[in-house]
Amino acid sequence: MKIERSHEEDVADSSSLNRLPDEIILQILNKVLDLKTLYFCHLVSRRFYSIVLQVDTISFIAPLLNAQTSDNNNSGDVDGIGFPKKLFWSLINGVVLKPIHLLRRMVIPSSKPLPPILSSFYGDSFRAAILFLCTFRGVKSLSIELPSSSHRGIDNNCLFKWKVTFGNRIESFIFISPNSIYNTNELYANRVNEEEEDMEPSIDSFKHKVHIAFQCLKDVIVRHRMLLYYIKDLPVLENVSITDSGRRGTLSLSGGRLAEVRGWIHSAPDNLKPHPDRIEVPVNVSQCYVPVLNMPVSGYVMKGITLVVMQMNSIQDGNDCFMNVEGGFEDKVEAAYGEAVMEILVNHKDKIKRLL
Repeated sequence: MKIERSHEEDVADSSSLNRLPDEIILQILNKVLDLKTLYFCHLVSRRFYSIVLQVDTISFIAPLLNAQTSDNNNSGDVDGIGFPKKLFWSLINGVVLKPIHLLRRMVIPSSKPLPPILSSFYGDSFRAAILFLCTFRGVKSLSIELPSSSHRGIDNNCLFKWKVTFGNRIESFIFISPNSIYNTNELYANRVNEEEEDMEPSIDSFKHKVHIAFQCLKDVIVRHRMLLYYIKDLPVLENVSITDSGRRGTLSLSGGRLAEVRGWIHSAPDNLKPHPDRIEVPVNVSQCYVPVLNMPVSGYVMKGITLVVMQMNSIQDGNDCFMNVEGGFEDKVEAAYGEAVMEILVNHKDKIKRLL
């Protein structure tokens, strides 16, 4: 006699994921990388919760800082289908979000508060992501992409990159911003703008570039605090990288250098560590402007280049500390920025003037 199986039995038997051993599921999750996806996976069950937190490689792309605010401001008091927004969000909060928050409190232990400089600089969703990230005690590789700088006066059309020398402290910072960059073939096609771009910049234009440099330094200081926070709280972390969506600069540590910083964090007295809620100021700021720069190695030409060099403490070797700018560039265009810095520091020293 043939007995027909129920739909529920078929579903149960077809759920092969439940029959996989923990080791296989962990291998699958280690390919996921994305922190947001891992968050939803860890809410599936207690079993998944314990497996997810064993993941050793994580990548996180932070949301835009002002996306939620912008959406709220532009949408008015009624949503797209005419439903009152206050009532809508009260229902969502009571029926959907509150049970999720309660579940989260049940499965995730409460975390210690973030350093004030991190808590105030980014939005709620980013702070929640940091706290969740720090529950991954076995993570070895961490990659974070932050939104491009949202400071006033900085837009995607502004060309610049920065490079930072650091360990347990930020030692030096370089900011380079050309008005334009071409390869040699493109240069001949754009000669119509050559005379205009070769002119000396206006005072307002130059001040604007220097202002952007200081804003970027502020971003770097906050990211450095973030990096120290991860190194301290993730005990087996082996490499960490913090970059931005515009690919304008990266803070990264790995291997022996990361181990040295971790040792310093755990052994140095508190009075030698950066204050958790203080933005340092450079002790030396220099700048220069170069109208045209030919770079034979990369084959690029830059025009209207502003270079700002900052030292965060007294360095005996002067500008020699900025000469090591090779590496860390992902493509030929990025390498051209490093070559430009070298060209200026070697061949245009006479144009560098101290501002501070």
